[in-house]
Amino acid sequence: MQSSLALRSGESTLHTHRGSNKCSLTVRGIQRRACRHHTPLAPQAAAGFPTSSPPEPDKAGSSSSSSSTAAAAVPQSLAHLWPKVSWSRYHLQVLFVDQTDTVRGRLAAGLFERCAEWNGYGRALYPWSAGLAPGGPRDIHAISKLTALMRGATSLEILPRYFTRPPEAFELEDLDRYDLVLALDRSVHEALHGSIAAEYPPGPDRDYYMQKVCLLTTFSHYESDAVLTRRGGFALLPAQLSYLLKDGAGGLAASKAVVDIPSPDLSSPDGAAQWEAVVAALILSTASLVKYLVDAYPEDMPHYDPQD
Repeated sequence: MQSSLALRSGESTLHTHRGSNKCSLTVRGIQRRACRHHTPLAPQAAAGFPTSSPPEPDKAGSSSSSSSTAAAAVPQSLAHLWPKVSWSRYHLQVLFVDQTDTVRGRLAAGLFERCAEWNGYGRALYPWSAGLAPGGPRDIHAISKLTALMRGATSLEILPRYFTRPPEAFELEDLDRYDLVLALDRSVHEALHGSIAAEYPPGPDRDYYMQKVCLLTTFSHYESDAVLTRRGGFALLPAQLSYLLKDGAGGLAASKAVVDIPSPDLSSPDGAAQWEAVVAALILSTASLVKYLVDAYPEDMPHYDPQD
């Protein structure tokens, strides 16, 4: 993708998007980790960095639910689908892929960024989006759709750049540029896996790239309802997004039932309802993904030193 620049040094790779010079964790993020009873980060003399295993689902609030046993079985059944991630570069880059890079992937990236910022990881988790087959130049109908998208994005406090830039096509090289690639539906997921299978023969390389590509909604069941709707200073979501998740589009249960994130038809009579349902499903999945990546940050990571 033309929006990413790569600087390689040995085995380390740093990618930045246009207009982005962020590279370290914020104080708020460090405080949040400490409040999760993590031990203080200690410097290590070893040159290697730990690679985290998939974290355990958060059990907070599960005892207050009458169906806690059944709810816990769902995350456990999906645990094998959650990838290992490496924080060795002290940041992670996440790519959201849909069919045309028009609505769903961009909306997911914007909501992911807002949730990451809220949790103090805005300078450590970088989202972007791409499409399998981006469309051509915008016509009058596309411009009208863009106007509606911009209004919706503004109400969600998503930065305008997510919807004003030209569409970008997914490239196989993006598997090296990004730490994690999230498909917005099963057809995109299958297409991405098919591209990997066609390029790489069976073996370690194919396995490595395959595990990098995940269906976004597999993370929707990572968190308990109590964590997703928590209020106060350590809430996972800002109040506006928490309200939309809990009270909009059929509630939290309806969003957890979504497997393929649909593309809303904003021109249809029920376009507003479709938009509301998509927003709720994406709030759930992106917030849970942020929490998953934050939980995957190793407790024994060396202190970050930009001079090294």
